[in-house]
Amino acid sequence: MSGLKKIVFFASLITLTTLLSIFCKTETKSAAEQVKADFDQQLIEFQSIVDQKLFKAVQNRNEKAIKESFLLARAKYKQLEYYIEYFFPSTAVMLNGAPIDEIELGENLIENPTGFQVMEEIIYEEPTKENRLELLNEVKKMQLNLQRVSRFNEQYQLTDAQLFDAIRLEIFRITSLGITGFDTPAALQAIPETASALTGIEDVLSKYDGTSANKTIASALAYLARNPDFNAFDRLTFITVYLDPISKHINLLRRKKNIPTAASGSALRDESVSMFEPNAFNVNKFVGNSTLFISDAKIALGKTLFNDPVLSNGGNRSCASCHHQSLAFTDGLTKAAAISKGEILLRNTPTLTYAGLQRGFFYDLKAGTLEDQALDVVHHKQEMNGSLAQASARINASKNYLTLFEKAYQDKTRKADPWKIQQALASYIRSLSPFNSKFDRYMRGDKKQLNEKEKKGFNLFMGKAKCGSCHFVPLFNGTPAPLFIKSEAEVLGVPASTDTIKPKLDQDLGRYALYAYPQYKHAFKTSTLRNITKTAPYMHNGVYKTLEQVMDFYNRGGGAGMGIEVSNQTLSADKLNLNKTEIKQIIAFLGTLEDLP
Repeated sequence: MSGLKKIVFFASLITLTTLLSIFCKTETKSAAEQVKADFDQQLIEFQSIVDQKLFKAVQNRNEKAIKESFLLARAKYKQLEYYIEYFFPSTAVMLNGAPIDEIELGENLIENPTGFQVMEEIIYEEPTKENRLELLNEVKKMQLNLQRVSRFNEQYQLTDAQLFDAIRLEIFRITSLGITGFDTPAALQAIPETASALTGIEDVLSKYDGTSANKTIASALAYLARNPDFNAFDRLTFITVYLDPISKHINLLRRKKNIPTAASGSALRDESVSMFEPNAFNVNKFVGNSTLFISDAKIALGKTLFNDPVLSNGGNRSCASCHHQSLAFTDGLTKAAAISKGEILLRNTPTLTYAGLQRGFFYDLKAGTLEDQALDVVHHKQEMNGSLAQASARINASKNYLTLFEKAYQDKTRKADPWKIQQALASYIRSLSPFNSKFDRYMRGDKKQLNEKEKKGFNLFMGKAKCGSCHFVPLFNGTPAPLFIKSEAEVLGVPASTDTIKPKLDQDLGRYALYAYPQYKHAFKTSTLRNITKTAPYMHNGVYKTLEQVMDFYNRGGGAGMGIEVSNQTLSADKLNLNKTEIKQIIAFLGTLEDLP
């Protein structure tokens, strides 16, 4: 072989070797790397829709094109939601956060909302020059936020465990928020957007050979295609027959691939496959301090303290005086009785069941932990008129309590102190979350637990009636899945009386009395609906004696819908147009949330 031929031969060989090397590297790219590369490509498509379609449509004031491109952009976002929500949570809020101001109390900072939900409010109102300029500004903000995601994603190294956690949480997000129309109240795109979100999950599983899971997703997509009507959609069937099985298949594939669970930011256990399974929640994740973890011994101590008037200085009132176990730890009164005879407190007594599974306490969210709540109640002059320091001295004179404190805290001093008392009371209250109602049993597979009326009630609750967009499953309070990291307050326009002819707003200022932001005026925590059949009367002021009255209030559109001037009402003032049969069905469903003995 001549010298020239040898050079050409070896050059060709080197080129072939290089190409094979590149090809092999592509072929051996890990599944996680493939997902990331696919996300990068999908993000470019997302940006293109926003830049080339939505932006131009708004610029040109083409109303038809605005709606079409908006819906197209939202569908693409939903396909990528599992990834953006998990890896870029702060940016996710700016892309699709709730259209309400975020107030940072510690920094006295108000963040105005931005993103798809803000756009939707503007797009689906009567177009004007002013609101279309506002819409254009919102689109520009979205362009910047998408650029931020693109820039940060280049630096991000993700793992298989994180990806499986991300899609697990997305299933929970769809269950609790997606199918309720939580983030699309005007466009009512919950059903097609759920399909987009499932397609995103399917794309991930395809990188891991998720054949069985993908078949289940294909069936779910077919079900969505066959049932596009928002109001008629059978959410109960969709959750139990499709979403929960998809989650189980995801978990089986994770285990088959020997992928560990991730240290999730959710309050659910890292290995939870369904939000409805027994012990799905890690209650300690609501505590926020590893030294406060609950234990059986702390619960036993807390229960004893809860029922003992030793905490009040007069020795005449215990926690149980106002929180009766037979009434789901309420008292049946319009407003709680004060310790002074004949006087009443400001508000209705709330249930303590499931109280440990939230991020704020009291109707005005003034306490950040159950420990703080215990401190406040014991020292309140009109509630218990006590002192934890003085109570500690009385407790330490009891041999029985010395034994209980030693068991609870493994402390040889056997002594009570204010902080231990707070912890023990909080531990007991955190234990009051049995999740053993008819609804819970149905969701775990016992299909005999719910009748047709109750099933229809659930579907109305989660759909047409829009109850589930504020009382989020599975807790049915204002602490939304899948992370459960904040508890919400709402402005409902609750009236002072049941007069619907000339209604007047209740004068309780709610959160505003603590923090004088206009957004907080008449805002109150969204309480759990679990055990609601036992907790009448209802609302912070106990104005409604029956669930029929409560449903009538919401059916009218809250205070604003009744004609009360409530400029900051967060509840939609639009009438729900529920008929009498539908209201009865919803109330029947609510009855299934009562814990069984």
